[in-house]
Amino acid sequence: MRIVSGFFSVSLLLCGLQPALSWGDDGHKTIALIAQRCLTTDVKAKVFAMLAADPDTLTKHDIASEATWADKYRDENNRQDHYEQTKNWHFTDIEIDHPDLVAACFGRKPLPPGTLASNGDPKDCAVDKIGQFRAELSAPDTDAEERLFALKFILHLVGDIHQPLHSSDNHDQGGNRVKVVVDGFRHSPKDELHGFWDTQFVDDIATPPAALATQLVAQIRFHDASAWAQGTPDDWAVEAFEIAKADAYGNPPLSTESTQHLSRNYVDQAELDVRLQLSRAGIRLAHVLNTALGSGDIDWNACLGAHSP
Repeated sequence: MRIVSGFFSVSLLLCGLQPALSWGDDGHKTIALIAQRCLTTDVKAKVFAMLAADPDTLTKHDIASEATWADKYRDENNRQDHYEQTKNWHFTDIEIDHPDLVAACFGRKPLPPGTLASNGDPKDCAVDKIGQFRAELSAPDTDAEERLFALKFILHLVGDIHQPLHSSDNHDQGGNRVKVVVDGFRHSPKDELHGFWDTQFVDDIATPPAALATQLVAQIRFHDASAWAQGTPDDWAVEAFEIAKADAYGNPPLSTESTQHLSRNYVDQAELDVRLQLSRAGIRLAHVLNTALGSGDIDWNACLGAHSP
């Protein structure tokens, strides 16, 4: 990645600009494994070949591992250049009290002509970065290094925008400042709302990721997959925002003022939402890759096969 260098102070972290985590590794791997099942033969071969040639050592080079790369790159050895350049690219913080996608995307400034997406403005949002990297992945004249970065960011960011607390905010860092106690879960002093949606609710459904992906694929109907592949990343982020507003935050929204108690009913609904969002993200990731690297989308009925009633 040809990131523009600059001086970044550790004091920014001390001011509370902590990274908004995304689906944990298991969630991102699950999404990638669902997508892998629905890649066309030629696209799958292209993706596997690109990842096999990746010289980076932050992750293994299978599609599931590479779907976690963007988080590891951002946080690599506490490098401030990586962190400051890419931290905002992982979310689209639509405020629940004043939903405004333009504001959530820092005014939606276009990528300057001739600028690589990897060198784009640090103040950019996930949905716009997906568009920029998708354009590079689709363009045959994108150089190999940048095209690989585009692929790895897409593998990750499509998943990010489906995590409801990555497409919403209540002036609380996407739920990172909401402390929670959750029925049926072991707790630590650092437990917060965002982390439960990232990791605990995912792993409570099934582990490891291969088992969860298999379980979710068995429940996807082909007409749902076809419908999910429609729309744009903007639409997908707004859809996740609505889930966050209704279920993750609730009415009235969960507060940062005191530790919040989440009941088993809350958990049951959250895990239904997580199942749906992981499934949607996997199908949509396959759609993005199929249309960027191939001649068209797949027959979802054939992709899901006997698993699709």
